[in-house]
Amino acid sequence: MASLAGKVALVTGGAEGIGRAIAEAFAAAGAAVGITDLKQDAAAETARAIGGRHNVALAATAGDVASEADAARNVAEIAAALGSIDILYNNAGIMPPRVVPTHELPLEDWDRMLAIHLRGAFLFSRAVIPAMRERRFGRIINQCSITGLVGVPYRTAYSVSKTGITALTRAMALENGRFGITVNAIAPGYILTETLRQRTETGKLDYRAYAEYAAVGRWGRPEEVARLAAFLAAPESEFITGAVIPVDGGWTARGDPGEDLTRPPGR
Repeated sequence: MASLAGKVALVTGGAEGIGRAIAEAFAAAGAAVGITDLKQDAAAETARAIGGRHNVALAATAGDVASEADAARNVAEIAAALGSIDILYNNAGIMPPRVVPTHELPLEDWDRMLAIHLRGAFLFSRAVIPAMRERRFGRIINQCSITGLVGVPYRTAYSVSKTGITALTRAMALENGRFGITVNAIAPGYILTETLRQRTETGKLDYRAYAEYAAVGRWGRPEEVARLAAFLAAPESEFITGAVIPVDGGWTARGDPGEDLTRPPGR
């Protein structure tokens, strides 16, 4: 793993799930890490646990990523506690509250989904870019999804918000590349976070069906996303920008109508 010693990272939605794994990976690589989350107590507990394991500085703050005031305050608080932010991981997100056809989607679901995922990533990126430009170094990594790369029915608002992340990523990459700032996105597939584990156990998601569709035959683990995040955050990744990288076990590579074509006929 590349070293992040001397760097300051901020992870939104970092209290649990993929965000927590990313905060842990950054800390393991030597970065001081700030965590912001709606769940203030969970963010503080995560910061204490990770900081104790890796002997690096961690700080936690709470706020709504869709709030312009909260985003500005969170960035200022982390910078005051740890130093200017070198690395931003826009991870904060929510699951679709309803799985319904587009014509039945409540407007409040649409608005909240785009606000958390797309507006939140924009607000935090906007807040950190000026200082990154001054230092001529920065790493912004956005949480996309395979639903932003392929068509997914009944999850329209979620898919649109993640598709918007790809455009935001590429636009910011083009604007900031000459200032030493790279902007990339990671598109996880089905990752077995605690939230999704509970959904499989209650029958809301079929683990086996999604695992069978992936080339590797299983779901991913949060730390598998975090390892890529740590590399993209490092100075050594300086020639990678504007990329949207799936971490999905080959899920988006499949183009067949459902048959298992990974095995020769008759086997």
